[in-house]
Amino acid sequence: MNIKNKETPIWVLIAILWVVIIFLGTKGHFVIGMCLGVLLMFLHMLLGVAKNGVVSKKFLFYPMIIWAVLWLVSFILSGYWGTMFDGVMPSFTILGFHPSFAPTVFLYWLGGQLTLNLGLYLLPDEWLSDAEWKEFCDKAHALKNK
Repeated sequence: MNIKNKETPIWVLIAILWVVIIFLGTKGHFVIGMCLGVLLMFLHMLLGVAKNGVVSKKFLFYPMIIWAVLWLVSFILSGYWGTMFDGVMPSFTILGFHPSFAPTVFLYWLGGQLTLNLGLYLLPDEWLSDAEWKEFCDKAHALKNK
């Protein structure tokens, strides 16, 4: 997927998302803000994984979209359980966690880590190689020394 000519609109959308997320947070709409935060992170990842403006479709579908879905489901479930037990002690836990925190631990944290680690294992050539990192560092040093 070629995003070469879409980078500026993506950066503008990122800026708008930051403002909207902060606004939602100040108004108490935390779950919606966190869900928009997933889009924000996804856009940053999209820009970050693009090689010369091209994002691998394999990498886009796995691990990026799967990662985003895990985070979205985590936030939605945490919001649901948090609202359900607002001001009330739950009569059960999920492996010792409050029901509203369990999705965060299992989907957001563990699920996200396992997804990205498995993605690194399955698609090692899609990640930043040592040669690409060295090329980036050389460009950064050249800019610094101008």
